Amino acid sequence: MRKRPKNIEYEITTACNYTCAHCYCNAGKKSRIELSTDEIKSVIDQLVEVEAEILDIVGGEPMLRMDLLEILSYGKSKGLQMMMNTNASLATKEYVAKIKEIIPELLIGVSLDGPVAEVHEAVRGRGTFEKTYRGILNFLEAGFDVTLLFVVNRINYSYIEDMLSLAKELGASLYVDRFIPVGRGWLNKDKLLPSKEMVEFVAEKLRAYWKNGGSVPLYVEENIFGEECTAGKTHASILVDGNVVPCGHFRYNPEFYMGNVRSERFKAIWERFDREILIPRSCRTCSLRNVSCYSGCLAQAYFDEKKVDSVVCKVL
Repeated sequence: MRKRPKNIEYEITTACNYTCAHCYCNAGKKSRIELSTDEIKSVIDQLVEVEAEILDIVGGEPMLRMDLLEILSYGKSKGLQMMMNTNASLATKEYVAKIKEIIPELLIGVSLDGPVAEVHEAVRGRGTFEKTYRGILNFLEAGFDVTLLFVVNRINYSYIEDMLSLAKELGASLYVDRFIPVGRGWLNKDKLLPSKEMVEFVAEKLRAYWKNGGSVPLYVEENIFGEECTAGKTHASILVDGNVVPCGHFRYNPEFYMGNVRSERFKAIWERFDREILIPRSCRTCSLRNVSCYSGCLAQAYFDEKKVDSVVCKVL
């Protein structure tokens, strides 16, 4: 039997009021085949069955679903630790108060791609910074645990120290991920894809921050430091149509679909999956795979012209 999943992302909608340049799911319009409220509750039951450690509600923009409060309430009633990723633009004081009343321990992740409007809006569009920043303040003032979600790209990588300073000023945590060219991001990869040197710059700044006793709680994805990818190992994503993938970045690779929660239970899907199929062909016989780069970001390898994650590969 496989280990229980640690983090399950649940894409409850692709509807979004932003059209971000890097969006992995090309969010905007509501999908005609998104799961109903009852189907979502059924999947929550199934995640309880496999003892998932945390359920991360994502979109699109989750706050555009009219039944979001009902979904959050149901997850809480089942004892799941829950998180919600949002752009926070719809997080009015009134709506935040309703969420607080239902599930005060909800972890909030807010996408913020730069410490100032010029940087953030280069990715997310004009006028988005102020709306998101106001939403962040509303969540913080209501007493929520807030994490700023920072995706490193070619435009914003040099602002990592400013993001650390902003997180400290706000009393928030900071999550750092790396841009992967999927969905709308593929169309903007020349503008956004960071070089190996850019990612290493970020990694060095984060290591120095830790070494010097920085106080901001950090959550850093493996693709920044070149650690083992968790896709399909402790992590999976449930897409808007019920398909389960090792990570949301695999949404356009049907050959890696793990199953669909509309036709079978998540437990069967999880226990059947063999993540070795994700390992790039050239990595399978590489002597450095399990001692150095661990194959890097498994999704990036399938979009990289060299068919490996060239940012962390030690052979190239």
